[in-house]
Amino acid sequence: MPINEYNPPETLARTSHSITIIFNGKPIGMINSWAPNQTRQITPIYEINVETSGLPTENIPGNVQGLTLTIQRYDLWLSRLEKAFGSTDLYMLSNQKSPFVIQEQWTSPSGALECWQYEGCWFSSIGRAFRSDDTRLVNVNATITYTFKTRLSTI
Repeated sequence: MPINEYNPPETLARTSHSITIIFNGKPIGMINSWAPNQTRQITPIYEINVETSGLPTENIPGNVQGLTLTIQRYDLWLSRLEKAFGSTDLYMLSNQKSPFVIQEQWTSPSGALECWQYEGCWFSSIGRAFRSDDTRLVNVNATITYTFKTRLSTI
C-alpha cells in the first residue's frame, strides 16, 4: 500500500508523525519534545460527624493553573528557538516584549485535522543543554506559560 506523504502512518495509536507545531502560519521544525500541561487543585470536603468514617464526602475542583508548554528543540545556526517563535533577542527573558500565539495541529491517517491554539504565550524559562560524550547536538529547553487553550475548527 503506498504511503501518502502528507498523512501519518496508518495506525490506531497517535504518533509524533501526526503533530505539527505552527507559529505565525509556519511550522516550527526540529522540535524533539513537546509537552503541554495544565493542572488544578482538588480540595476534599469532609463531614464533621462522630458517626461517619472520616472519609471525604465530595471533592471541589479549583481554578485551572500550571498552563505550560515544555519544549525541547535542536538548536540551529540559522533559526534559533527564539527566532522561530518571533523573538531574536532573548539572551534575557525580560527582553520578550509581547505575548505570542502557537498552534498545535494533529493530522490523522485519513487526513482529518484537529487544531488547538495556545494564546497569551510567554517564555518562562529557556536554556541550552549540551554534552561532549553523546551525539554533540545542542538542545534548547524552554517552558512557555500560556493563558488559554482553544480548539480551532477542524479542517
